[in-house]
Amino acid sequence: MTSPSKTKVYFIENTETGRIKVGFTTASVNMRMTQLQVGSDSELRLLGVITADSSKGTTEKQLHQTLASWHYRGEWFTRKALPCVVEIIRLTKNRAKEHG
Repeated sequence: MTSPSKTKVYFIENTETGRIKVGFTTASVNMRMTQLQVGSDSELRLLGVITADSSKGTTEKQLHQTLASWHYRGEWFTRKALPCVVEIIRLTKNRAKEHG
């Protein structure tokens, strides 16, 4: 199994609909972004990337549960999730600075 420190959770926004994809990768986030963009007819924008850590509630599954109120379909959430997503990214970055 991949170590949590190698797993990244990304937040990608569809700039046309405002919907947000919450996914994970153990590879390059930029590579994953390119793959998703190829299959999308709208421009995608990377909102942020955090390290998955189950003890901090930041695995993809845990974040999907946190954002469940705004679930749209699959790994996509409505634009109304944006303030929560921005706060998750901000808090995670601040915690990393405190412990880094």
